[in-house]
This record gives sequence, structure tokens and C-alpha cells, in this order.
Amino acid sequence: MKNYELVLMFSVGEDTLINQTIDKYKSVITENNGLIDRYEDWGSLKMSYDINNENKARYILINFKADNKIIDQLNELIKFNDHILRHLIINTKDAHTEPSLMNKENLKSA
Repeated sequence: MKNYELVLMFSVGEDTLINQTIDKYKSVITENNGLIDRYEDWGSLKMSYDINNENKARYILINFKADNKIIDQLNELIKFNDHILRHLIINTKDAHTEPSLMNKENLKSA
């Protein structure tokens, strides 16, 4: 299994739907023998430019171990979700379990 990082940008204002979607993605990973190393909700942040006439998005980060079958399933689910403005899945060399820089900044300001 390889290490992956998934960043999702959701439309703001659909909190219950976003939470259900994230739970679905997490279950796809874990039910197919994947392992979630880190999950972070960065909250709503202003974007550099408008996407679909929106200037804010809710950012979610998930680091996980998975095989290609899980990545294909996630890509299919993401492709048909209209509430996701942008997404990025990258292969990482090592597993990331420590808090990210974005999450450290959120913890400092809280």
C-alpha cells in the first residue's frame, strides 16, 4: 500500500452534507483495508480567486495508506459531487501523522 494525501475544497454552508461526505470517504478507505493516518478540518478559508462565484471554501486534509482500487473509488465519488470545488490526491513518500502547518496555525489562534 502507498501513502496518499487528499485535500478537498467544499462549498461553504453545507456542513451536514460535508460531514456525511467525509464520513463516506473515510469508510471507503477503511472498509477496503486502507488506513487513515491523519485527518484535519481547516475550516472555511478565503480563496485566492473565485471558483464558481464563491470566494470561501471549507478545506479538509486526509493522509492515508491505500491501494489503487481505493484511489479509483475515491476519484469516482469525488467526480460526481457538486459540492467539491477542487480536490488533489498526491502520492507521498512517507506517512504523515503529525499536525500540518495549517493545523498548527489554527491551534495557535484558538
